[in-house]
Amino acid sequence: MPAPDHVVSDLTDGGLGHARRELAASLALARPGPPARVPIEAQLSAIDAEVAGRAASAVLRVCGCGLASDDDAFFDGHLSGRPGHEERDLSRYVRRRGPAKA
Repeated sequence: MPAPDHVVSDLTDGGLGHARRELAASLALARPGPPARVPIEAQLSAIDAEVAGRAASAVLRVCGCGLASDDDAFFDGHLSGRPGHEERDLSRYVRRRGPAKA
């Protein structure tokens, strides 16, 4: 059984996907109506909320070669393995928060 919903944030992206698949299979095997479905559905909701939260906070990084990723470790490895590559400055494309223009 996957981790309880209060530690869902400790799971890796792969761990979240694995836990979700396991829970979906368990839910598919459970008969409609029994109370056993309630904790499974709660854990699925927690996983879905965590995945959505991670997606909303992900920052896309782009290399001069065109590679783009929101995985910092992967992107940093790409840059360190290729000394001529540099991260693009995308600040001009980022919407700045401020007063709304009329």
